Amino acid sequence: MKLGAIEVDILSIAEKKGKAGIDKEELLFELARVMKGIAYPDLMKRIERLREGSLITLEENGPDDFTVFITSQGAAALKS
Repeated sequence: MKLGAIEVDILSIAEKKGKAGIDKEELLFELARVMKGIAYPDLMKRIERLREGSLITLEENGPDDFTVFITSQGAAALKS
C-alpha cells in the first residue's frame, strides 16, 4: 500500500504511543501540531484505509470515540 503524508503521520504518531495506543482526541491534537487543516471525514477515510490495510487496529471506546494501535505491518510500512 502506498502511503501518503497523512497516513505516515498517523502511523508515526501511533508508533510513538506504542502498545498504549492513541485515542481520537489525542490523535487529532497531535496531527494538528504537524499539519494544517484536514477535514474530519477525510481523516476518517484515511484511518479506515489504514485499518483495511492491517496497518492499524481500532478499538471502539464509545459513540464516535476510538483508540488507534499500530500493527507490526504498520511499523514495517514506516520503515520502508
